[in-house]
Parts: sequence; structure tokens; C-alpha cells
Amino acid sequence: MRYPVIFVIKSFLIYLKRRRSLSLLQLLGIACGTAAVIGMTLSARSALQSFTDAVVFLQGRATHTMKRTAGPLDEKIFAELMHDKSVNRFSPVIDRKLKLADESLIRVLGIDPFLDRDIRPEIISMGFAQKKLDFFLDEKAVFLEAATAKRLGLLPGEEIQTFKGPLKVVGVFSNPSEEPLILMDISHAQDLFSLAGSVDYVDLILNDEAAFKNRWEKGFQIKSSQQKAQTFRAMVRSFRLNLEALSLMALLLAVFLIYNTTMFTVISRKKDVGILRSIGVSRKETILAFLVEILILAVLGGALGGIAGYLLSFFLTKIVGGAISNLYFFLQPAFPDWSTFIVVEGALLGCLAGILGALYPLTELVRVDPIEALRGRAPDRSGTKKAFNTAWIGIFIVFVSVIVFIVSGRHVYAAFAATFLFLLGVSLMTGIVVVFAEPLLKGFLVRIGGLSGRIAAGNIRQNLGRSSVAVAAFTMALGMSIGLDSMIGSFRESLSWWMGTQLQGDLYISTASELEVPLDFYKELMSDPRIDGIDAYRRAEIEFAGKTAYITAIRSHILKKFTNFAWFSGGDEHWDEVTKGDIIVSESFVRNFNIKPGERITLKGNKGPVELRVAAAFYDYTTEHGLIIMDRNRYIALFDDPTINSISVFIAPGNPQREKITETVRQMALKRGLSVFSREQLHNNVLQVFDSTFSVTRSMKIMTVIIAFLGIAGALMTLFIERQRDFGILRSLGFSTGQVSAMTLLEAIGMGVLSFVLSTLVGTVFAFILIKVINLRSFNWTIFFYPHWQPYLTAFATAVLASVAAALYPIWKVQKTYPHIQMREE
Repeated sequence: MRYPVIFVIKSFLIYLKRRRSLSLLQLLGIACGTAAVIGMTLSARSALQSFTDAVVFLQGRATHTMKRTAGPLDEKIFAELMHDKSVNRFSPVIDRKLKLADESLIRVLGIDPFLDRDIRPEIISMGFAQKKLDFFLDEKAVFLEAATAKRLGLLPGEEIQTFKGPLKVVGVFSNPSEEPLILMDISHAQDLFSLAGSVDYVDLILNDEAAFKNRWEKGFQIKSSQQKAQTFRAMVRSFRLNLEALSLMALLLAVFLIYNTTMFTVISRKKDVGILRSIGVSRKETILAFLVEILILAVLGGALGGIAGYLLSFFLTKIVGGAISNLYFFLQPAFPDWSTFIVVEGALLGCLAGILGALYPLTELVRVDPIEALRGRAPDRSGTKKAFNTAWIGIFIVFVSVIVFIVSGRHVYAAFAATFLFLLGVSLMTGIVVVFAEPLLKGFLVRIGGLSGRIAAGNIRQNLGRSSVAVAAFTMALGMSIGLDSMIGSFRESLSWWMGTQLQGDLYISTASELEVPLDFYKELMSDPRIDGIDAYRRAEIEFAGKTAYITAIRSHILKKFTNFAWFSGGDEHWDEVTKGDIIVSESFVRNFNIKPGERITLKGNKGPVELRVAAAFYDYTTEHGLIIMDRNRYIALFDDPTINSISVFIAPGNPQREKITETVRQMALKRGLSVFSREQLHNNVLQVFDSTFSVTRSMKIMTVIIAFLGIAGALMTLFIERQRDFGILRSLGFSTGQVSAMTLLEAIGMGVLSFVLSTLVGTVFAFILIKVINLRSFNWTIFFYPHWQPYLTAFATAVLASVAAALYPIWKVQKTYPHIQMREE
């Protein structure tokens, strides 16, 4: 007799209602894993879209940008540009920072309204034309970005107070990025920033890029709009990749949870499957019904995860925007827009996780023998054999991951793939570890729980199909927590060590990302005989070998005297070579461009290509793109750029007037509107930026622990439901409700402690991979491993607390149903 497939499916779906607690845990696991991926994807997508909108808005219709390799551009070239056949339109731009009265910085764009109307017509259309006369005639007239005007409470006609005097707001305009921004006439901007006869760059609309570059490439950088966008995207690529990889790790843990509950579904229904098979239901129909049940949970969990991920993205978007602003460029991403595709995307991810988690349980379902199944529940005596077989598979996968690490070179995507393989392989070896750890685990649990502890240890060992998966998931979560915390802690220590070697000034005036230091102020400081050393720091972005890099000018004899650079090899004798005209490069430059000390490189100077010798390499964490350092005199000779971004003031430790001198210099700088930081303040500011950057990483870590917690709870619920008849037998032997509750609690603690012990090994290896492989390939700099006990202590506390919390509901079920239901079943 054949039964309709719908009948078979209904017989399976009844269990969703009967096992509500397990179904809910599985649903939450899928939802949490999906939410992590969706939330991170939406926030990263929103950040990139906001960046694109901002670039398009400010770039307008310009196809290219032209600027000097370093320093401002002489406006005498405008006459030549006007007659260049390859140029359809051009517009000069002043692009500087200005400090407001509230100490915040605002970006100032000086533009020529006549030339700019063909480049950025959107700005003209936003009310600019109506105020054009004021804009030209009043040297203090500016347009203010709308969000900034609202924040400052300013209306058209009012004044905005700055350290260069008040400016009159004649209108407001909208900026998609909401970056604090002022627009003013370019001639007025030149007066404001003392740039008479110079501009920062020229926006161009070209009709023949190749011909234009042939005529202008000497001494100039010419970048297309696409190149600029690619440069910015490349800056955040590694940052985004690391975050998305962590979110996928959360989804992987959800797969463990799905496997755990799905495996129980198969085991608990073997008798029902046997009945169905004995009355004529085929294997295909049984598998179909099982898949329908899994997919229902997967679709619902994924859809809920999509909604939760959308809500999570509001939190993550703000953090991601702040991190990118601190590390790269200003970005205030708009929150993602709601779309039904988010739910669809979540449902599809949930289905993928559900199917992956159900693959092995499906093979168990196919192998169900109707006759054996009808005999009732029997202990699974093949658990140890399966654990050994699975462990061999895990060892093979770990071996493959090692091979991938070795042969993949510097490819970061391959490194992430190998990391996933490593974690997967280790998780498959968990079962055999549980087998070998049973004597130690039994001794531990007997010591704290007596007979209940002995039975709890035996239950963990005898139910490897469930307990080993829960331990594997929790081990991965705790291992990730240890690895991430160890990496972050080591990075922080490495950063502190680096600052202690290079940033040893007593005072730092302004920074590379803030205001430029006036040359007359620098000369004023140089004339003070009480100051023992002054370093003038200049940093400029350049293009080298088709990639972004940075060049820095310093006073080499000052740094030789007052700092202690961390060299790859050798010592401070390298400064003598820099003084003579050689350069030194950062570790990131060495790795990014495969340039070694002793080799020569060619840079584009203002008067043409210049060949320079690399004297040495040093450790550095200021940029992952590569940094070149040369003496200030050499820099000015090559680029004719006396600009100063920051000044370091050094005073000998034994100088009796130390405090008086530093306070005098501080007041002089503050009067000019320049930021001033002591050495300790600068170090603390850097560490604050560092901590805020890793706040997203910590959020993902918390998500993985939550999913693993659900896995432990699911395993305990599985064991509780599966052993209800055993509980009846225990009751008949005289076990009290308290003893059975203690047994359940000790099972949870046993799995938690075992997970912690395994996670110490997994986490340490994971930290090593993050530090020596992932970070090195992503950011091209070395992080030194500093072992700390805090990550391990945190993981232990998390393991115990999560295990106890996961046991609360099963214990409540024991208290509620034991002994009545079990005795009736007996």
C-alpha cells in the first residue's frame, strides 16, 4: 500500500510541535548565524555605498584629477590647461582643514564657481546661483553643509566661528556623506590659507587621457576617477574582509547547532521511521519529509535572522563608519534601507546552513533498518568507531589546511579558506578527544558531584553523537574568543612598543590628518635656544608601481638623537645614510612592493624621475600601504614642498626648565589654533582609536558565543528528551529529583570545561594564525605575540557561566516532569 507524500510529511511535522524547545533552539541558532552575516554584509554595503555617493557628489563630472606629487600646484599652469586640446573643462580646487571654535575640524573646499559649474552642477543647483554675488564680494562668505549647520544651530546670514576668524554662512547645501564641509570662493580660500598663486589640485574633464598624460606626466600625478575610487576601496578591502570572515564563522557555528538538533531528530524518530518503512513508505519519501521539516525551520530561522540582521546593521553601520573614519577617511554611512530581499537573502542563507547541517543526519536516516528500529531504542555501540573515523577525516582536513597555508603565498583569501578548513578539521576530532578524556573528566565530575558526576561523565561519553558536536561548537566559539582576544592584545602591545620607540617627543603639535603647521611658527620655534630638538614632519600620498604609498619628510639628525627606531637589522647608523640622501622604508612597503634594503627605487620628483637607494627597513604601524622616509632637505629638493603637517618638540630629560618650556610652546601653538598633545596624550589617543576599531570584532565574537551557548543548551535538551526512560529507571533505583538535576548540571559543566580545555589549544593556534598569517597578509606588518592570561580566564568564565545557564531550562524540565512522566512511561 502506498501513502501520499503529504501524509509522510505531516507525520514528521508533528514533531515540530511536540519538541518545541529543541525546534526553538534550532530556529534561534539559524537566526543568530544568519543575523551575523546579514548585519555585517548590510553595514559593509552601506559604508561602500555612502562612500560612492560622497565621491560622486564631490567629484561631479570630473574624469581625472591632476596634482603635484607632493605639495601645492602653481596656478601658472592654468593658461596651458586652457589651450590643451585634451582638456574639455577644468576647475582648480583648494582642499584644506579648518578648526572651528568648538575644537572640531571641518573640511574647506575652495572652488571657482564659473569653472566649477561644468564639473559640479549639483552644487550650483542647490541655491548657489541665488547667492553668487555675496559669494564673490564677501571674502568671509561660505556655504555650509546642511547637517553641520543643524549641529551648530546656524542659519543663512549667521556667522561660524573659526580659529582664522568668523565666516559668514550665506547658504547651506546637502552632502550625501554628511562630512562637515565648507564651500568658499577659491580666491578667498587662498587668502584664508596663505596660498597665493597656488591650489591643491585641478579637476579635469578629458577627451584624450593618453595624450594628456604624455604631455603632463612629468612632475604631476594624474588619476582617473575610477582609479581614485579603486584606491579608496582597496584601503578598506582588508578591513571589510576580516569582518565578513568573522560573521561567516558565526554561521559555521550555527551549522554545528543544526547538525546537533537534526541528528537528535533522526535518532529519536528511528522507531517512527521503521513503522513508516514497514507500511510501505519509501526511503525517498522519508528523506523528502525530513528535508521539508529542516527547510521549514531553516527558512523561518533565516527569515528571522534577516530581520534581526537588518536591525543589527544599524548598530554595526555606526561602528564600521567610525572605524573607517579613524583609519582611512571620513565616512558616516547612511543606515541600510529596508527591503524584502533582506528576508529572502536570510532565508536562502538559512537554507544553506540547514542543508549543510543535515547532510550527515540524512545519511543516518537512509541507513535506518525497519526491523532494528521497531525493536526500540538501543544504545549506539558504534560511537567510538565513528569518532575514530571522523577524527581521521579531521586530521586529513587539517593537513590540507596546512598545505593551503604553505602554497598560497601572500593571498589573504586563501589564508581565510585554510583557517576555516583548520577549524573544521579540529572540530571533527572532538569526538575522539571526548573518548580519551573520559577518565579525567569522570575523576573531575566525581570529585565535585559524587555518583551524579560519575553518571554525567558516562552520559557524555555514551552519547558522542550529541555531546561531541556541542563540545565542538563551544570549543570553536571559545577558541575564536581566545584567538581574537590574544591577537588584539598582542597587536595593542606591539603598537605600544612601537610608539615607545618612535613617538618619543615631549610635545606633538598638530597631526598629519589635521591642520598644517605655519612655516613662520616653525621658524619661531627653531629660534628658541631652550628647545633641544625640533622635528618637522611632512606626509604626502604618492603613487608607486601603480599602488598607493606614502612619503614622509623628517629631520634625520633629530630623530637619530631623540628616538630609537625598531630596525629590521642594524641600528641608528642608518640615519647617517638618510642624512646623505638615502631613504628608509617601512615593513609594509617592503612586503607590498617586494623591495629590500640595498635596492634602488625610482620616484617621480617635480623635475622628473629620481633614483633613490633604500638604506634600511623599519617596523611601522601607520599605514599598511607602505611608507618611505627621507630627510627634509632631500624632500624639499625633490618636490619643492616646504609644507609641515606636524612638529615634534624634544627637550632633554635633565633640562631644569622642562615644564616651563613645554607650557610656553603649548600656549604658542594653541593661540594659532593648533592641537597640542603630550607624549602620553598622543599615545592614549592612538590606543583609543585602536580600541574603537576592534569594537566590531568584539561584537562578532559575542555572537559566536551566543550560538555556541545555544548548542550546549540544545545538546542538554536532546539528552534530556532522549533519556526520559532512563530517568524512570534511575527513579526506580532511588535517585532523587535533586540528584538527577545535579547530573544534568554536571553534564553541562563537564562539556563546558572540556570545551574550555580544548579551546586553549585551538585558541592559541588560532591566535598564531591570525597574527602570523591573516594580519601579515592583510596589512603587511608584523604583530609580535604577547601571551596574556586574560583571554584564557575570560574564556573559562564564559565556559562555566554559559554551561550553567544552558542547563537551567533542562533542570527546570527535570524538576517539573520528574518523576511523574518517566514513571508512567515505565
